[in-house]
Amino acid sequence: MTEEIRVPKLGMVQSDITVVEISKKDGDVVEKDEKVAVIETAKVANDVYAPAAGMIRYFRKVRDKVAAGDLLAVVAENKEALDGFLEAQGPQEAVREPVASKQEEDEWHVNLSFEEDEPVHRPGIAPPRSDPMPGPPPLSLEGRKILKRIPFMGMRRTIADNLVFSLQSGAQLTIVSRTDMTGLEKLRKELLLDYPDARITYVDMLVKILARALREFPIVNSALVGEEIVCWDEVHVGVAVALEDGLVVPVVRNADKKGLAAVSREIKRLSGKARSRELQPEDYQGGTFTLSSGGKVETDIITPIINPPQSAILAVGKIGPQPAVHEGQLCVRTMTHLCLTHDHRIIDGVPASLFLGRVKEIVESQELFRKVLR
Repeated sequence: MTEEIRVPKLGMVQSDITVVEISKKDGDVVEKDEKVAVIETAKVANDVYAPAAGMIRYFRKVRDKVAAGDLLAVVAENKEALDGFLEAQGPQEAVREPVASKQEEDEWHVNLSFEEDEPVHRPGIAPPRSDPMPGPPPLSLEGRKILKRIPFMGMRRTIADNLVFSLQSGAQLTIVSRTDMTGLEKLRKELLLDYPDARITYVDMLVKILARALREFPIVNSALVGEEIVCWDEVHVGVAVALEDGLVVPVVRNADKKGLAAVSREIKRLSGKARSRELQPEDYQGGTFTLSSGGKVETDIITPIINPPQSAILAVGKIGPQPAVHEGQLCVRTMTHLCLTHDHRIIDGVPASLFLGRVKEIVESQELFRKVLR
């Protein structure tokens, strides 16, 4: 008896899936529900498990591009059963090069993958050169001691390609505002008592603040689509989550319409899915703005890169005690730096500064933040 292991459908994604890890060798014995491979879409890695115990035989290798339904491997109860399956199978299945489908574009019909079969000229961007750009000579590894080799593919490669595209296709400018978080810190302690199960964080509170400010400044909640700047009538805030092998940005949808406790639960649910590699494409597609937090790292100022096709991103530096002038007196306050990167093609300096100033104003005023919660 043999059990086939087919490439699963990952949400709406049916193609452009990469095999990034083969966990066993051909002929190894595996247990039921043991991990046998890892596959990745553009943003998310997913483990593949054995459906039964037995000997495994792979039909795909690392770096192969596969599509949902492709035969990845089989598990046989013994060698005779495996040989019988291979004989009945005949020539191994041809590796099909996946083709992107219309279903894999998001609900706004904007291609978020930025992977195209043929070069497409975008307005304001120089067309690609036909001759190769001069570059440095190849790096030789001969005689060098290497600690670790990390394949530059899958999620890591997709992140790199998107970041390079973002920098090359937009006029990115970062502005910074030093912001007093002392009032927000006190209010957070109160909210922890009011919502003990929600465990309210600064990120939860900032998502709500950003959602309000984005409603007031719709140009920041926008994207360049073809020849038009489109201001969305929905506020979907992406929250960057750092993983060991990259950064993913799950999206809190309609953040302006959700209460603080609901936003907090949603962020924790999505972060948990991200860390357990259970995110589906619909969890990270369609964001209109992104929040990135430095967390506990010792970084004061960050110049974040915009997450295409969005037009802006806010990063929060280290939050902690710093000398500051408050009400005319030098004292120690809980401070941070709010760092807004915006695409100057879409958002001029004045509206960007007014938007950041509004966020700072709400952060520094408990009264204004309580109005946000209403």
